[in-house]
Amino acid sequence: MLLQFNHYDIKATQIMSHWPKHPTNPYKGYVGHPLLVKFGHHQTIFPDAFAPFLKQYDSRIVDGTGTSLNQLEKFIDKGQPAIIYHTSLGSKPLRRVFHFDNQPTKLVSNIHVTLLIGYDDDYYYYIDPLWSRLSKFVIFPSIIPNSKQIIKIKKHTLENSYNAPGKKCIYIDN
Repeated sequence: MLLQFNHYDIKATQIMSHWPKHPTNPYKGYVGHPLLVKFGHHQTIFPDAFAPFLKQYDSRIVDGTGTSLNQLEKFIDKGQPAIIYHTSLGSKPLRRVFHFDNQPTKLVSNIHVTLLIGYDDDYYYYIDPLWSRLSKFVIFPSIIPNSKQIIKIKKHTLENSYNAPGKKCIYIDN
């Protein structure tokens, strides 16, 4: 979504079919299959592996891990969204031990990757590729892209949700 926002004609499925892969370690590549659940594995790709891959499309891509949401607001003010890693729909972080290259590693397991697109005094707004929100209590899987994929979340809720897995993000530095 970040590349599409910046007028790159590339589909997410094309990115997913070519990104680096790894059998167990998301710091080195995507673990699992993007459309199937791989139980017992941390099924994601962290910025450490994802940002260098994305640089082939735009050299301004930055692994912004450690950047606060407040700092990301400056990029939004310039009209630039950011990929963020946070707990799914702002839920409480669930921690568990994964084995990356046979090394036990305790991490937040319920992370999700979305595109932070806006904010106001009280809320952040992000595009969720998997979920659509009809109302405060009605959320359903997104079968096709739709306007309900823009999620509004209290600032303090997203801050906790984003900080828990380690403030992981990717952005384009203009």
